[in-house]
Amino acid sequence: MRKLADASLAGDVDKITETYVRQMANQSAAMAPVKDSYLRNSIMASPQQESKGVWTYGSNLPYAQRQEYEHRSHKGFIRKSVWRNRGAYREAVKKRVKKAGG
Repeated sequence: MRKLADASLAGDVDKITETYVRQMANQSAAMAPVKDSYLRNSIMASPQQESKGVWTYGSNLPYAQRQEYEHRSHKGFIRKSVWRNRGAYREAVKKRVKKAGG
């Protein structure tokens, strides 16, 4: 029974993680500088699962990193989104773990 509960917990945490990564990607895209929408679109389409419980997002465009760190008015759009969501994400995971009795 414990193995089933552990699998359920891992699956639920993975779903929570996916939800927050997609939310952060959408927020990052909304804050990104816009000239032709390629950067914004690449961020919104980027969330992907690397392995169970591990999700990533970003952009594959060659200028994305430069925009993140050097744009004079929109810099930090990805970092800001991650920072703004980190507390709520942690609390959602803690709440689910407590529900499992952990």
